Amino acid sequence: MKTNRLYQIVALVCSMMAAVAFTGCVDDINIEDQFGETRKLVLYCRLCPQMDSTYILLSNSQLIFGQDSQDVPIISDGTVELSADGSHWVRATYDMLRQRYLITREEFPVVEGGTYYIRASYSGFEDVSSTCTVPFSHDVGFRFDTVATDGDLHWGEPYYWPHKDVFVEWRDVAGEENAYAIGYKRLSPIHVWSDEGEDVFYEWRFDIDLLTEGNTDYWYVSDKDRDGQVMRFIHDVDLYEHEDDDEWTPPLEQQRYLLFLDSNCYQYEITLPYDDFGMLNFLFLEPEHTFTNIENGFGLFGAFSMLEVK
Repeated sequence: MKTNRLYQIVALVCSMMAAVAFTGCVDDINIEDQFGETRKLVLYCRLCPQMDSTYILLSNSQLIFGQDSQDVPIISDGTVELSADGSHWVRATYDMLRQRYLITREEFPVVEGGTYYIRASYSGFEDVSSTCTVPFSHDVGFRFDTVATDGDLHWGEPYYWPHKDVFVEWRDVAGEENAYAIGYKRLSPIHVWSDEGEDVFYEWRFDIDLLTEGNTDYWYVSDKDRDGQVMRFIHDVDLYEHEDDDEWTPPLEQQRYLLFLDSNCYQYEITLPYDDFGMLNFLFLEPEHTFTNIENGFGLFGAFSMLEVK
């Protein structure tokens, strides 16, 4: 009898705990109170003296819990401004077609070595701001070099097909902290859908070339531990030799540029996942820590200069 009574008490307690647990699941949970989450503005802008215009993206972050949305909320009616002294501000105009804020070179000129300020605001969010300094470009003796080879290492493996490798080479500016990338401009199609159908227009965009050194691939490189040294990397191009070819032309159809990145751009780029295995981080609940220098928000305010190379 006592044993049966004990079972009854345990069963009653368990049922009460289950009721409390299921009741807790039904109750609404204030995500911001429980996890300290708040939506913040996301601001993205890169300055470049050689560009005709400066584009700025303004959005807001999503809550990790409590909202199931894959769409990026573009903010079109916020206030975005740039300044060269922190006192006098130039307001950007929203471009409906490109869904970005725009300031032309005539409205806001950007020069190498200049320090600039940005701020943005939108109803219901805390104001955001940041600052950056445009790096100088230098004549660093950049050149392309081709080497006929057989059996050299490609991505850590011997490559025995006769070919020519394309190298890029330049000398780092001594005494400075520098970061570089090799880029080229290309016309990229932009698709815009409306009630009348689809419209396509083209705009210039930058692509970054892949550089390889030994077993390591780089999109962006710094001069850490290489101050003043010659930077030499294999370009992501193989020039295959054919018996009937008397001469060859490097398949570099677009004009190349050597980009000089400020530390903000470099830190941001190297924290972005460039592989197809980023989902593994979600499977194992490992967050991606992307660099940001936006006060009270997220994103990037950086700068780069570029030098056209032959």
